[in-house]
Amino acid sequence: MGNVSPLRRFADGLANVLTGRGTTVDRSVYNFWQRRFTTPDQIEAAYLGSWLHRKIVDIPAQDMCRAGRNWDAEDDQIAAIEKEEKRLGYWAKLYEALTLGRLGGGAILIGLGDDPSQPLPSTIRPQQIQYLTVLSRWQLSIGECEMDPALPTFGQPKYFGLSGSARDIRIHPSRVACFKGLPIPAIRMATWEERFWGMSVVEAVDEAVQHATTACAGFASLIDEAKIDVFRFSGTVDQLSQPGGEAKLMKRVELTNTGKSVHRAVILDKEDEWEQRQLTLAGVRDVIITYDARVAGAADIPATRLFSKAPDGMNATGEGDLANYFQSIGAKQDMQLRPAMEQLDAVMLPSAGVKPDLPWTFSTLMVLTEQQAAEIELKEAQALEKIVGLALVPETALAKTVQNRLIESGRWPGLKKLIEEAEAAGEELPGGEADLDIVPIPNGEEVIPSSAGAGGVNGSALSRRAANGAEWKRIRDAAEASGAGELFDELFGAPPKGE
Repeated sequence: MGNVSPLRRFADGLANVLTGRGTTVDRSVYNFWQRRFTTPDQIEAAYLGSWLHRKIVDIPAQDMCRAGRNWDAEDDQIAAIEKEEKRLGYWAKLYEALTLGRLGGGAILIGLGDDPSQPLPSTIRPQQIQYLTVLSRWQLSIGECEMDPALPTFGQPKYFGLSGSARDIRIHPSRVACFKGLPIPAIRMATWEERFWGMSVVEAVDEAVQHATTACAGFASLIDEAKIDVFRFSGTVDQLSQPGGEAKLMKRVELTNTGKSVHRAVILDKEDEWEQRQLTLAGVRDVIITYDARVAGAADIPATRLFSKAPDGMNATGEGDLANYFQSIGAKQDMQLRPAMEQLDAVMLPSAGVKPDLPWTFSTLMVLTEQQAAEIELKEAQALEKIVGLALVPETALAKTVQNRLIESGRWPGLKKLIEEAEAAGEELPGGEADLDIVPIPNGEEVIPSSAGAGGVNGSALSRRAANGAEWKRIRDAAEASGAGELFDELFGAPPKGE
């Protein structure tokens, strides 16, 4: 074979022969990662047996669904959609499917009463949806993966199967809205089914939850050891060796403890000894808080939300943590919840008798206090005053916008109905043409005298609509050409500042 050099094993990483770091002397070189568990039984046991696991799964799902959504639609359309959502139990089933998704995978089956193996029909009749059924990933089997990158269903199952049914039922993917767990990259060790459904949140946070639970349980067991009485009786071994000796010894200890109190003495033989040992539990709170913080970090939920506790630290309010958390929830809504909702809406909206392409947004998750809401309205009113002064928006349009803003805030009860009654009675919006004194000019132009405003050009509707002076000059030139220049100057005075 000749002189063949022996094979050497190379590994990436820092090594130091002098200190032993990175060599066989260093214990850390034997560290390796492994998945803790993947079985449905373990995931179910963790969810049912650990309140912390349950909250980690439930809280984000609740927050993603609790505020609902805002439609950009007419009132009758919104009423029809909400009626259909109530009939189908839409939001409750969304929450249930999201929970199953965080546990490892869930889905909502759209039932129309026809052949489920066929794609959804292109047109949906009102109330054609018969049911929305929530299923877990373990109730569904998935077919082979679509590998044609030219198709919109690339990377998706070609069909679903219903496990445990008496007959073989195939379901078209268009009828199944999937809710997945944490994404698993397409690496060698993952199966096709694992990559599609993802990983359970329980599996990802289990180590941190177990450490925190073990720490709390360990410290709880120390409470029984916080105070221990130590008795040293003479002849204890001889007494235990005699018939009935153990009962006599325990009776003696019981009588000694019964007589012991703040006001009484401990009675012992001269040769006996009594000692009381106390365990110091200083620092226990800091250790528990540290473990709780690790759980909150693993779950991506602030400790104030996860443990329903006050924020730690001086002058801490927790508002920054909650703001970051709600931003995270908003991102999850757009990336995880919206695709499934749009798949359901494509069928549910026509079933409600509404066109399927109505735009909508998720409602705000942050709940404002009365003081915060009042401060926002004050700032909006101040900004509105400046916008009106700059004449950037027509007054009637701006008035309608403000009315909608007040109605949507929910802080002005009955405002919408009262506005509709006022409009039905023929009342005009403030700043409308009915409130302005229109003065005709011979060539057909119309101008608004200063009497419509609050004195002078700067307070008139004319100056508000022509703040830059260009419109003012155009109307002034038209008045001059028609021989009404002097009348115009008498009514409106000098041009706006800067002209």
